[in-house]
Amino acid sequence: MKLQWVLATGILLLAGCGESENQPTEPEPAETEVMKEEAPAKEVTSDATEEETAKEEFISTSVFKFAKGIEYTNAIDINKHVTVFLDMSEELAPGLAVQHVVKQTYDFLQQKDIEGAKTVTIVVNQWGQKIAMYTVQKDQFVPDAEKPMTDAVMEASKIEFMTPEVKEFGKNLGAW
Repeated sequence: MKLQWVLATGILLLAGCGESENQPTEPEPAETEVMKEEAPAKEVTSDATEEETAKEEFISTSVFKFAKGIEYTNAIDINKHVTVFLDMSEELAPGLAVQHVVKQTYDFLQQKDIEGAKTVTIVVNQWGQKIAMYTVQKDQFVPDAEKPMTDAVMEASKIEFMTPEVKEFGKNLGAW
């Protein structure tokens, strides 16, 4: 009799376990699903934290007020270099557009986002064409409130390219 009772109890327990395994589990709350969708898809694969990785990748370009489009490459971790591509409004004369960019480069060079960069190349485009390009050696850049911002930037820069119109504009101002 004991054996029959043990077998019957065992069968009931097994049957009960089987039913709970086959029943659907409760869905996760909607809040959890939303949080999953909003979570970044990027996976951090190095020893760096997500905050450090985000800091390495993001560079603020908000100082370039007259640009209608801005792109950049951040190669600080590879070769200590940043390149900024600015698409300037067609409403500005090319020389004036470059002058604005050079003045705004003064503030751009002082931000923490580009610490570690040894060089920064600025490429100015207008009407779909390059009108100026210069590379700043950051160790030669010395901010000085007593002199024009363009002078501080250009003294630390090598002009790689300028259209004749932009060169003439800068020459007339004594800016480059």
